[in-house]
Amino acid sequence: MKLENKIALVTGGGTGIGKAIALEFAREGADVAVSSRKIDNLNKVCKEIDGLGRRSFAVAADVCIKGQVDNMVQKVIDKFGRIDILVNNSGVSINMPVLEFEEEKWDTVINTNLKGVFLCTQAVAKHMVEKRYGKIINISSTSSLGAIVNGQSAYCSSKFAVNGFTKACAREFGPYGINVNAIAPGRILTAMVREGKNPEQLERFIKTSSEAAVIGRMGAVEDISHLALFLASDDSSFISAEIVASNGGRTNLMGR
Repeated sequence: MKLENKIALVTGGGTGIGKAIALEFAREGADVAVSSRKIDNLNKVCKEIDGLGRRSFAVAADVCIKGQVDNMVQKVIDKFGRIDILVNNSGVSINMPVLEFEEEKWDTVINTNLKGVFLCTQAVAKHMVEKRYGKIINISSTSSLGAIVNGQSAYCSSKFAVNGFTKACAREFGPYGINVNAIAPGRILTAMVREGKNPEQLERFIKTSSEAAVIGRMGAVEDISHLALFLASDDSSFISAEIVASNGGRTNLMGR
């Protein structure tokens, strides 16, 4: 098992990509704490982790609020003794034209996608520095690499910033044995993607997304969880400060 005896914390771990990563880590031997604002989703994931024979822990927290983040991290350390792996997965997207973007909604995107990554990293990295070991994986987006559509100004800005923050942290924490990388997923077929779309809209979305990738399909959550496992394991011990895209080979980025 690649993560035997490791302790992981996955934010946004109640659904979608975060859930897939939490279960992947558990299958590979890690004990996993999952966090989000919805405790019911977390409890369901914990039940699955327990079923895999690993220890689980659910902590409800809003990653935008420092006090809640610090409390979350302390609870996980009290429970498991340390945190070896942090996955900053919590995120939100609100699409709106720049000229119409409401300040409050802009702040929601930036605070969740960027400030949340900062607060969680700061709280966890303090303990990793003491242990002189750690793996930090930030979930960015292919939108941070230039494949953006109309209305994504806030989302795109936040994910570009996550990439820069990843590289800055890799430089600061590298001397302490901490690897910091980001995954930039392409279009992944999750419940959130299906939400709000009728069958025709969903079919059209899947078709256009598949045609935009040289692989010829949309991504699955497992495509991201497998990559996260690699970056969380010691197989990637010489990889840091990288933004690793998993997007099926987006044709509009092939010349980047």
